[in-house]
Amino acid sequence: MLVHKGRKIYLGLIGVWTLVALFTSTQLYLKSLDTDPSWIKLFLVQLLVWQVWGLLTPLIFFLGKRFRIDRQTYFRGLLVHIPIALAMVVLYLLFYSLIWNLIEGDVSNSNLLFAYFKLFFLNLFHWHFFIYMAIVGVGHAMTYYGELRARELEAVKLEKELLFSQLNTLKAQLEPHFLFNTLNNVISSIKQDKSETAIQMLIKLSEFLRVTLVETRQEEIPLQMEIDFVQKYLEIEQYRNKNMSILLALEENTKKALIPSFILQPLVENAIKHGISKLEHAQKLEIGAETSKNKLRIWVYNEGPSLKKGFREKYGIGLRNTIKRLEKLYKEKASIHLLSVNDGVMVELFLPYKI
Repeated sequence: MLVHKGRKIYLGLIGVWTLVALFTSTQLYLKSLDTDPSWIKLFLVQLLVWQVWGLLTPLIFFLGKRFRIDRQTYFRGLLVHIPIALAMVVLYLLFYSLIWNLIEGDVSNSNLLFAYFKLFFLNLFHWHFFIYMAIVGVGHAMTYYGELRARELEAVKLEKELLFSQLNTLKAQLEPHFLFNTLNNVISSIKQDKSETAIQMLIKLSEFLRVTLVETRQEEIPLQMEIDFVQKYLEIEQYRNKNMSILLALEENTKKALIPSFILQPLVENAIKHGISKLEHAQKLEIGAETSKNKLRIWVYNEGPSLKKGFREKYGIGLRNTIKRLEKLYKEKASIHLLSVNDGVMVELFLPYKI
């Protein structure tokens, strides 16, 4: 595939410089009609000399990509390209002079060679210097376009992964035991003449389902919106874990910070499933956020069993998906850590702080 693409680019370059040769030879022909010139001869000469630029174009593209002239590397790029351009243009004009010297049939005549070189240097140097820089510019444009396309494809991929993650989240949240336990609690409340409790549970369940199915599909959302979603989930869980105490410790300036949507629910679910529900005295669940050095730190702490040896090799689907999403969205700018803290476990997220 790459070989085929490279071949197409190379053939395209040959075609472009052949068109340039066609244009310049025709122009020279029209200028020299009074001397009865040979258009074929002019075309072959121009084809030869312009294909030199064709051969140099891949090298110039490489140099342009290696030493870019953009906002961050403007002066460095110019310091590299200007000397290279000067050297290439001088060598090119020397080759051009040799070709015309050969056509004249007097290769040993250095004076004629110097005369041609002087003529071409004074009349064509600036033009060919511009050609070099134009090739660099085209290479930059191709590079930027490739990077833009790569970002667009990555954005589409992230969007698909986000949707897939949302569906996985919904699937995990609507596993039969979760839905059936909630409905069983509703039935049990009705049998105990606790109709108000049953009604409230159904309302919370419907709100939770609505948010899960209809909530924003944006890649990132404010932390407060994510907390609101998690709280709806916790309101249902509290009917099954009546002694669970929930503490929110959010710094005010973190509430508008953007985080990946639906990123906390799997962590909170793990905290309940593997922590609070495992020990009778485990009750505390804490969700907090703070900022430090342009980083947003979010943590989920739960009382319960400490981490077991080899827990990293046994990450569940939810945690693995969370790690993968962070890597895709932020590369090395985000991280996640699991720690045994006091009488429980803490999950920490470190994200770029942005609003």
